[in-house]
Amino acid sequence: MGTYTKIFIQFPPDQVFWNTSYQFLLYADPVERGYYPIFQSLDGEGFLPGSGIIFVTVVSSQSYVVESQDDQITKDQVLAVLRNMFGPENVPEPIAFMYPRWSLEPWAYGSYSNWPPATTLEMHQNLRANVGRLYFAGEATSAQYFGFLHGAWVEGKTVGDKIAGLIKGTIQTEEVHYDPLHGTTFVDEYDATNGFILESTFATYGLK
Repeated sequence: MGTYTKIFIQFPPDQVFWNTSYQFLLYADPVERGYYPIFQSLDGEGFLPGSGIIFVTVVSSQSYVVESQDDQITKDQVLAVLRNMFGPENVPEPIAFMYPRWSLEPWAYGSYSNWPPATTLEMHQNLRANVGRLYFAGEATSAQYFGFLHGAWVEGKTVGDKIAGLIKGTIQTEEVHYDPLHGTTFVDEYDATNGFILESTFATYGLK
């Protein structure tokens, strides 16, 4: 599982101190890499104009740090960064502050699935294979879009269509399950049977 933590801060709408025409604001800490590096404004056209909301994203080891500490420590750290960026006199106290702790959720232990090196399509198919009448869907079961929201949507629709077909009797097939695994994915196995449709993926890695 990968970690990806979004920390949301709301300031009084009449005291917004950043340029709301910019979507992203970057910070490079002089000491620690990845220390509250990317701020994104939600107080802008196409998002939530007039909301006074901005959020900062941390990943990897920084996610584990902020998700294991209390809100006050994190809020103080984020405000220190913003006051370093914009000047202490320009950054007021926030009126709201929150962030999720996905790495601590017992049903998730992370923000999104992240395949380790040498994971094969066979291994992934075994992860997504049904167990009798129990079928699985989510971004983690997508061979092409694991870790992305649209992977969850595509997999949910695919499994829903398959279950509907089984109920109606129009299809009889189950998900692929490999036993044993041969430990390698060959080019000709990147196909629909293995949940990988070359025509629709954004990451074909030269397989076309």
